[in-house]
Amino acid sequence: MAKALLIAPAAERLVSKNTRKFHRTFPPLSLLIVAALLRQSGWEVALHDLNADPAISPEQVQNDAVHCDLVVLTTNPYADWQCPSLETEHIFEWACLLPSEHLVITGNHGTHYPGSVLKHTGALVVVREEPEWAILEVAESLRKHGDLSQIMGISYRQGEAHHHNPERSLQSMNEFPPPAYDLIDLKNYQYELLGGNFALLESSRGCPYSCNFCNLSMFQNSYRKKEPELFLQELDTLVEVHGCRSLYIFDLEFTISRKMLNAVCEHLIKKDYAKCYGFRWACQTRADSVQENLLPLMKQSGCALIHFGVEAGNAGILRQTNKKITKARIKEGIKATQHAGIAAAAFFIFGHPKETVSHYEETLDFALELSPHFASFHPFLSFPGSPLFIEKYGPGPYWEDPIREEVTFFTPEQEKMTAQFVKKAYRKFYLRPRYIWQLLTQGDWGLYMRQLKLFFAFWRQG
Repeated sequence: MAKALLIAPAAERLVSKNTRKFHRTFPPLSLLIVAALLRQSGWEVALHDLNADPAISPEQVQNDAVHCDLVVLTTNPYADWQCPSLETEHIFEWACLLPSEHLVITGNHGTHYPGSVLKHTGALVVVREEPEWAILEVAESLRKHGDLSQIMGISYRQGEAHHHNPERSLQSMNEFPPPAYDLIDLKNYQYELLGGNFALLESSRGCPYSCNFCNLSMFQNSYRKKEPELFLQELDTLVEVHGCRSLYIFDLEFTISRKMLNAVCEHLIKKDYAKCYGFRWACQTRADSVQENLLPLMKQSGCALIHFGVEAGNAGILRQTNKKITKARIKEGIKATQHAGIAAAAFFIFGHPKETVSHYEETLDFALELSPHFASFHPFLSFPGSPLFIEKYGPGPYWEDPIREEVTFFTPEQEKMTAQFVKKAYRKFYLRPRYIWQLLTQGDWGLYMRQLKLFFAFWRQG
């Protein structure tokens, strides 16, 4: 039986040096789907998630890899497809330990810079954009000594030459098998804002909106949905078979599909997972996509947290992002969420084009006015694939160009000032006496300590 090894490398640090992104221990959902597809075709599959088990040595990974017919290394897992770390050196070092003639690289980096990733990793194949079905085709081609030139959506090495095949068409999400969660132990995963025994699922991919800072390139800027009954089967298996007790439905805009939202809530209420297992779930969506009459249903089903992208506190800057939402609607949606007893997490960006320090202050003031349960502040970055990046550097892929490790639009002075303001925002938001008192009087000391741990990790490394 042919053997495959799938590898999710560990992040170099908890807080990315260049993007200020927190690297949490989330399951590698895309690799779990790849594993399920390979198994359906008769492959024996193993998975090393070095985020969840950093004790795995390079020697162990290397020894396992040399006995495999296919090795897949992702430069950034599914949860980081939109905003990947730009620190690739340690990942390329991992790649150089692996057998190059069986090595396939996936992720955002190879999607935009396939030639550079082939060069730095020595890999045989780089899969561009959504990887699952392309990996299966590559695997079968390697097993049968087939022709890589016939596989769409990949770039591959032939001697010293690089070949870039045309883009592939995306398949229906209903054709994905359930992710192979038996390959990992959910006890190794957690989301500090939600809980342990943690998993990810998706009921859709992509987004129907077109914010100018958003990178949707892994999804070909498309939006696809899964049928509710298939999603609910995956959910039941996660809870009843794999022991999932906290779930992040990782759709970019979960609540815009009323059909899926109602199906999930009604199913969870019927199953009564919240009472039976203490099951909690979270999602992310737009503040104008939550409906006040549905929020109590979400709460009853076990929804404990909703993520909202707020981005800016100045009305003009907000319009400039093409997010097509107003401050009033953001405030309305977040307040309705909190009123329903669901925690709100809000994301803010400093440094949109044409933004000034006074705009930064407006954003911070808006964050304090909204007073979500959790807030995340980041300097503006235009990731490859986003409209603003394309506006500056032209459309990709950048076939043989070196990977851009700096994607900021800031001057060095602006970068320093913005980094200082991000720290100021975290300090002013999380060290407010009112905020601390609310957390402590709610009796959730553990949550506050986890928040402090993240705060100080950011402070030291940011």
